[in-house]
Amino acid sequence: MIAAMKKFFLVVMDKDVHKAPLHLRRLGIAHLEKFASSSETCASIEESLKNAINAKSILSSNANRKNGKKSVEKLEASTLIASTLAVQSEIGVLQDRILEMRREMDRIRDWGDFSPELFADVAQSGLQLTLLEGQPRNMAGLDESMEYLRLPAPKGKARIVLLGAACIPEGFEEFRMPAKGLSLLERETLECEKAMLGKKAELSLLAVDVNLLDGEISKIESSLVIERLRAGMPQQDSMRYLMGYVPAKEVDALKKEAASRGWGLAIDDPSEGDMPPTKVENHPAVRIIQPVFDFLGTVPGYREYDISSWFFIFFSLYFAMIFGDGGYGLIMLAGALFATVKTLRKRKPLPDFLKLVYVLSSATILWGLLTGSWFALDFDSLPGFLRAATIPAFAVDNPEAGTNIKIFCFIIGALQLSIAHLKNIRRDFPNLKFLAQGGSLALVVGMFNAVLNLVVDATRFPLTTPALALIGAGFFLVLFFGNWNGNLLKSIVEGLKGIIPTFLSTVSVF
Repeated sequence: MIAAMKKFFLVVMDKDVHKAPLHLRRLGIAHLEKFASSSETCASIEESLKNAINAKSILSSNANRKNGKKSVEKLEASTLIASTLAVQSEIGVLQDRILEMRREMDRIRDWGDFSPELFADVAQSGLQLTLLEGQPRNMAGLDESMEYLRLPAPKGKARIVLLGAACIPEGFEEFRMPAKGLSLLERETLECEKAMLGKKAELSLLAVDVNLLDGEISKIESSLVIERLRAGMPQQDSMRYLMGYVPAKEVDALKKEAASRGWGLAIDDPSEGDMPPTKVENHPAVRIIQPVFDFLGTVPGYREYDISSWFFIFFSLYFAMIFGDGGYGLIMLAGALFATVKTLRKRKPLPDFLKLVYVLSSATILWGLLTGSWFALDFDSLPGFLRAATIPAFAVDNPEAGTNIKIFCFIIGALQLSIAHLKNIRRDFPNLKFLAQGGSLALVVGMFNAVLNLVVDATRFPLTTPALALIGAGFFLVLFFGNWNGNLLKSIVEGLKGIIPTFLSTVSVF
């Protein structure tokens, strides 16, 4: 069930602004609303959080999964972050340098390997040499008085070296002299690549301690939440206030804490526009389904239904039907027993997930018992007591078993939809909108007959007059009261606007 929440306003003096959020955290029962806030401290913590997350990402991507080495020297989390970012920064510099040199090598490769220093020495002696490139047809337009030497060139190009200071002839472009020759650039590139491999090896060694950063990130995030609360507290004169929610049964504990700290406290019910946090409190027998909700990331809204118990029942049933073999259930049960023994030897309580495995394996065994399915063995080869325990309609030796199980699935679907509409009828009554939920329930019952007729067997399940009547009545109830706003005429008009979606929803109710 979803725990009832109360809204509270907490007033503190300026002198308590730094301690109040910490005291509330230690109390562990209050959910504080976040205020828009900014400060130098917040910015600093946010930067630390960003660095920690970046460092974790870098180390995770450089971790050597096959390397079972443990950290030789235990590093502080802050040192690990700083070292990681520093090494990554050096790698970035090396990568930029390698990219720059490769581009330069690609540019000068066609000109061959020569020494730019020799060109500079010749220029100092008084002879300027200029490398030019153009099209072969431009050679005919060169001035006869121009002194040059023709150089080897790729097909379709003409290259010359211009002797002395002269204007660049039309159709030619000057080749920009590189700072270093091709061979030197290749050698430096290899050195940078070797240095980069060394830096990556450093990251692999640092990655051994990557798990340290999980705790550090949580610690920084926690500090950031507290600092944002401090910085964002609305202020009136020398007082500031906090707003949040507390479970109704924990109100007395919050009042006691406020009184002991000298805080002002006001308690109220959440308004319709508020969005209180959801705290789900289930019986231990139902709570074992929580690992599935955690995996799916599903949390009901405060004003929504908690379907934990119903989900638990139907999930167990569907799990058993999907596995469909009691032998698989026995294997899962044996695995659960083995894990239980190991857990109890360590004097640890059984986790909810392990309890869930017990339920699911038992459900699978029960389904195998009812259907006579055990390790895909032939039904006639099973012991007599296993054959006797089956439900004949579902037994694997029954040629109609597949059809009967299909009908059973439709019954389960109709039951689930009916439960949902009955809950909504209870919620909406006495508002006339409950008639739309009643119409939806009628559609489920009527369409159940139609589905069996269309999908299973038209002869065995003929479409009956009562079913058609339920479908028609349900359709019009949903159409007229689905948008109920207190005025019948306006509600009907709104319903007619959505007649096509309503019709499609009717057809696809299953």
